[in-house]
Amino acid sequence: MTDENMLIQCSQCGEVNRLPVIHCKKCGAKLDFDAAERRMQSSVVRTWREQLGTGVRLAVAFLLLLALALLIWPGKLGRVTGEEMDARRGRMKKELLLDALNRGVPASQELEEGEVNAFLADLLRRQPKPEGSWSPVIKDVAVNFRAGRAVLFIAVRRGPFTFTGHFFARPEGGQLKVVGARAGHLPLPGVLGQGYALISSGVFRQMKDESRIMRNLDGVQVNAGSLSVLVAGRE
Repeated sequence: MTDENMLIQCSQCGEVNRLPVIHCKKCGAKLDFDAAERRMQSSVVRTWREQLGTGVRLAVAFLLLLALALLIWPGKLGRVTGEEMDARRGRMKKELLLDALNRGVPASQELEEGEVNAFLADLLRRQPKPEGSWSPVIKDVAVNFRAGRAVLFIAVRRGPFTFTGHFFARPEGGQLKVVGARAGHLPLPGVLGQGYALISSGVFRQMKDESRIMRNLDGVQVNAGSLSVLVAGRE
């Protein structure tokens, strides 16, 4: 037992007495050992709560740092890239779908993964120059089609930083519905992923024709390596 644990303070005059004593060496009052024990127990409880609070704060700080690390850790997407001829076919199919929308007639097309990715790569090369050093610039965009699920990948540079996102979508009600996302390597399930997709959609503002087609889908089926779409011909 340390010297500190063998001290007791007089409740009358405040003098600190070293045990073993019964009366205060200064004023002679009887020392209240019960009160001293209660204060000691209260001090132990406060110390435990303080330690618990410190542990909780450290855990929260660790989780925030981990989330930040996952957020800025760039992701990648495996895809079928396609060639220049694939880009032409993808552009032609897009024009046929737009023509159907303009004429108000239904139309369907099956878009191969290589065609879509080659077409998107061509769009990247044609994107306008950024207005400022911190304006978003799309560095990579691609899709991956698996049976029943489509994945859209995008890498956006803002200043010296590059942020990536994966958006996972499934057919639902004739549309492709986002069911989750990943920001960098940070998983965002459900509504979190949908919110992230909504925030990120502004990056595609120059892809007006493609957005128009997606808004007017009347049927969609995701196959391994391809996407079958139907536009109803009405807007």
